[in-house]
Amino acid sequence: MTNLIDTYLLKSGMPKDELCKIGRAKRAFYYYGMGTLAIVAIALGTLGLFKIFG
Repeated sequence: MTNLIDTYLLKSGMPKDELCKIGRAKRAFYYYGMGTLAIVAIALGTLGLFKIFG
């Protein structure tokens, strides 16, 4: 998953040395953290809509 996002960032114009500075572990933590946060936000939003319309 991290490789896929890194490849996308490189193709979109991010300098390779900037990716190296950040570090692979920090990037993976950031990507998975953002993914988890998005899933939690979607779940809470869905539950809220069910309470409003239910």
